[in-house]
Amino acid sequence: MQNWIFANWLQPYINDKNQWKSQINSVLTEIAQRLQLDELIAQHLTDIDELIIVPHLELHQIPFAALPVAENQFLGDKFLIRYIPSCQVLEFCQKRPPVGENLIYGTVEDATGDLPCASFEGEQIAQLHNISDERRLKGSTQATVSNYRQLIKQVQGMLSSHHAHSRLDRPLESQLKLGDGSITLGQLMTPGWRLPHLSDVFLSCCETGLGVTEITDDILTLSTGFLCAGARSAVSTLWSVDDFATALFSIFYHRYRQQGFHRPEALRRSQVELRTLTGDTLAATYQPKITHFLEKSLKYAYATRKEAKTERDRHPQDSSDFQQWDLEFKSRTKMCDRIGNTIKHLKFLCCESLPFSHPFYWAAFICSGLQ
Repeated sequence: MQNWIFANWLQPYINDKNQWKSQINSVLTEIAQRLQLDELIAQHLTDIDELIIVPHLELHQIPFAALPVAENQFLGDKFLIRYIPSCQVLEFCQKRPPVGENLIYGTVEDATGDLPCASFEGEQIAQLHNISDERRLKGSTQATVSNYRQLIKQVQGMLSSHHAHSRLDRPLESQLKLGDGSITLGQLMTPGWRLPHLSDVFLSCCETGLGVTEITDDILTLSTGFLCAGARSAVSTLWSVDDFATALFSIFYHRYRQQGFHRPEALRRSQVELRTLTGDTLAATYQPKITHFLEKSLKYAYATRKEAKTERDRHPQDSSDFQQWDLEFKSRTKMCDRIGNTIKHLKFLCCESLPFSHPFYWAAFICSGLQ
């Protein structure tokens, strides 16, 4: 089983993500059959509402909520699902005193300036939780390593919406990518990163729950790092996620949390809402607001690109100043293209019947730690 998952799930993900994505459904169906889920549910789980899953080895990489079961359902439709890296980590979380219900939130948004939907996500979450500008780190200038460390000590709830990367070969080098550097898992695991007042972390980034482990070791992921540092709960991702779908999912999740749903229930409802969202609803409810935000961002990006070009052309082509401003001009050009492509892609998604029904869009998100 373990070797089969490695060969049919992790290896394709590493070597050819398009191939991996194309076979997600078939691989998950095979895993459900190999685990004999239908028999397990019928014989042992008839009166169970929630599953607390401690995955074994390669199963850490699998989105259990998306495993198909009887009656055209997914496992996540039948049960609330909560992951824990190990029983020891769960014990750490349970022994921590409760933080309280009215959490003070902070956000870290688009730290490298190339994720337009992350900025929209941050804006919506800030409105939802009434987050002041002092507790929002926006863009590469504000979202620095030093500012991140200061902010996370001041809040009980944290949204990290930016790039991240899992190092499967060297887990402690897995990192959150910020404006002037990175925060590694190795740093999160040190005494300098004790965060006793931190309750909820939403890692709206790629691969923050992805890792591999040996049979004698606990799984080492960025999510685990935050749980060990002091967080009571962490929402993370099992693969490199879609910027736009992730922004929507985060908005849904935080909305459900504000309505009083506990974390696994908020996660499940968000997964269902995203995968059943129709193109018509996307067009009517979200497209106008998102498009307005992106067009405003595009106008600003065009203006900064023009400024960079003007500054670049003031210097000789063989000068360091020219090279520096040329890099900035190219960066701004890429951002203009990215925003423009996102606007076009949104129009395409609105024409789809169920644009996010594929598990790639909704199944990556997992909830770890306390309920």
